[in-house]
Amino acid sequence: MWRSRRRTLITISSIFFAVIFAILMRVMMIGVFDKMIADTVSMSCGYLQIHHTGYWANKSVDSSFAENPELVTILNNEKEITAWAPHLETFALASSGEKTKGMMVIGINPEKENTVSKLSQKLIAGKYLADSDKCIMLAEGLADYLKLKLNDTVVLLGQGYEGNMAAGKYLIKGIVHLAVPEMNKQMGWLPMVCSQHFLNTGARYTSIAIMLDNRNKIDALKQSLLKQTTGSDYEVMTWDQMIPEIEQFFQLKMGQNVIMSGILYLVIAFGIFGTILMMLNERMHEFGILIAIGMRKGILATVVVMEMVLMSIVGTIFGMVGAFPIVLYFRLHPIHMGGSWAKVAEQFNFEPIIQPNIDISNFIIQGYIVLTIAILLSLYAIFKIHKIKAIAAINS
Repeated sequence: MWRSRRRTLITISSIFFAVIFAILMRVMMIGVFDKMIADTVSMSCGYLQIHHTGYWANKSVDSSFAENPELVTILNNEKEITAWAPHLETFALASSGEKTKGMMVIGINPEKENTVSKLSQKLIAGKYLADSDKCIMLAEGLADYLKLKLNDTVVLLGQGYEGNMAAGKYLIKGIVHLAVPEMNKQMGWLPMVCSQHFLNTGARYTSIAIMLDNRNKIDALKQSLLKQTTGSDYEVMTWDQMIPEIEQFFQLKMGQNVIMSGILYLVIAFGIFGTILMMLNERMHEFGILIAIGMRKGILATVVVMEMVLMSIVGTIFGMVGAFPIVLYFRLHPIHMGGSWAKVAEQFNFEPIIQPNIDISNFIIQGYIVLTIAILLSLYAIFKIHKIKAIAAINS
């Protein structure tokens, strides 16, 4: 390996770049859907949601539940929960002048909501809500449709708790831009006390949105919450139960990604195999001499395969290490797409941004797959060496 450094470097480089390409393709695809899911659930239902049993079927404010200090204690004691926020949601008719539009009004605790959805960071005009405000924040698309600006007034009409009429007019304190286009056209936020007064509910919520860092622990957390709230008439649902169309779209695209990955692995296999053929053909003279002086073909094949395995391991490790700074850079500086990609993204209600996933398991899995391909292809050396004729190889 050290005697022919150029050949060794070429072999290691082919595996190095193969690992990088495989990792980049995987983390970019996963990253797109992670962001789409995160953007959607953070602004709507959370990765998990607690609500009154049967609420999700009709989403009526009549299915709200009373504020419960015991539930607050349970949520604060769960280590997997990174943030949670109560919501009081209803649909209302927003009116300004001759313009009217249906919208979703969400009563929020401003401080807690900001830990879940980072709503204050999405402000493009005005100021964030305070608990004592009697103002509203509107999504940018909705404000544009109603031709409203900061400090204008919007009139809301809807149905309140237990059939009461809900009506009110509110000064616009802030305008928010949301990454999900459909949400950007129909959402508004009131402080919780103001929303409870608007709907005449008292200290009640329609749901509690829950966020956590590791999506793999959602089911375990759900079971823990169900166990701790047994008999309280609460229902706990996961994001994929509440928004199944996103999960279905995700599974469809991941199926397509498997096909694309298969094609990439095939290209990688041909590239590595070409490098192996080059290495074997360059060493034919050497192999012929070794066989002629008495070295058994089985031992020679074992030595060559060991060399290839070592080079494959080195190339794979270097590839995994080399891919990380590239992935980290694009994680910190996402790729903003335009043109047809942006139009497709808007159709499926997610922001046209590619921000790779940095889960280390993606690096390990892709490295392992490429390493396996390289090792399997290196076994071709056994077949090739056993077919060698010493005289022909020496004269090659």
